[in-house]
Amino acid sequence: MKSAEGSGRTVEEAIREALKILGARREDVDLMVLDEGSRGVLGLGSRSARVRLTLLSALDEDEAGAVAAEPPPPPAGKSVPETVGERAGEAQRITSEIIGAMGFRGTVTGREDGDLVQVSVGGPDLAPLIGRHGQTLEALDLLVNLIMAHHQGQRVAVAVDVERYRERRREALQDLARRFAERVRRTGRPITMKPMSAAERRIIHTTLADDLGVTTYSEGEEPDRRVVIAPRTGARPAAASSAQERGSHQSRDDAQ
Repeated sequence: MKSAEGSGRTVEEAIREALKILGARREDVDLMVLDEGSRGVLGLGSRSARVRLTLLSALDEDEAGAVAAEPPPPPAGKSVPETVGERAGEAQRITSEIIGAMGFRGTVTGREDGDLVQVSVGGPDLAPLIGRHGQTLEALDLLVNLIMAHHQGQRVAVAVDVERYRERRREALQDLARRFAERVRRTGRPITMKPMSAAERRIIHTTLADDLGVTTYSEGEEPDRRVVIAPRTGARPAAASSAQERGSHQSRDDAQ
């Protein structure tokens, strides 16, 4: 036997197993790591480490002095399209492994949009992955960001979306913010919205940032923190302005 493969919880354990099979010492073999293994996420999706050991004497006997070894196959779920950027590919792989460990099947794509990495998950029966009010999706997003930061050695902004939930929610919040702003301008009275996550509150603030008739601010403590849409200082209610304008017209008519 010229070579043997071993597996174990760690690369060292895999090496010891292969050495026993060959009956050789560590200094007598050439090592190829096929898979470094993984402890998985929360105990799910773990893989054993795998190595291949080849006797140095067998390599010496080869007429070229070396055996052309095939590259190790990529671990399941780690293939990344060449057209995907490095960070997007990493985020795509991490997300795919997590949802696979959770028992979900879907198509995961990633792309880089400036400093932001956007990951989209599509497929059937993914509603549980979104959760009530997007809470499960928020947890998935946080987990992907934490793992990405650990792998990259720095924080990388990743936005994970499932079945366009975030996109559809953003559009709905923008529409709601504009409708509430119109009501505040018309009545001159502030409106306090329902509790929202920090990301959703940011959408409200950003949507109305350039509105000269209203201002926005947050009040309360998490998880009950809310956005308040209030009249901007110095802005008159639309209803009052219309009434004043009608009064002015009436005064001019009376004068005539």
